[in-house]
Amino acid sequence: MREKHHQLESSLSAETRIKLDLFSALGDAKRQLEIVQAQLILKEQEMEELKQRIAEVMAVMPSTVYGSSGGPGGPGGPVCGCPQLPASPLDPNASVYQPLKK
Repeated sequence: MREKHHQLESSLSAETRIKLDLFSALGDAKRQLEIVQAQLILKEQEMEELKQRIAEVMAVMPSTVYGSSGGPGGPGGPVCGCPQLPASPLDPNASVYQPLKK
C-alpha cells in the first residue's frame, strides 16, 4: 500500500511539474505575442504618418512637376513648364568640334 501511495505521489509530482512548465511556456508565449502586437501597432502608426506626409507633399507640389499627359510636364514636354528651346544643330556625340571659318 505504501509503495502504491509513493508511486501515486511521484506521478502527481511529475504531473504538477509538467503543468508548471506548460503554464510558464504559455506565459512566455503571451508576453512575446504582446511585444509583437505592440511593435505591429507602432509600425502601422508609422505607416499612417508617412502616408499623411506623402499626401501633404503631393498636395503642395505643382502639377507640372509630376506631370499630366496633356500639358507641360507631360511626356516629351518640359518638366519645369518653361518654353522649349530650339533644337541645336550640334551633334552631342561628337568628340571634337572645329571652329567655323568666316
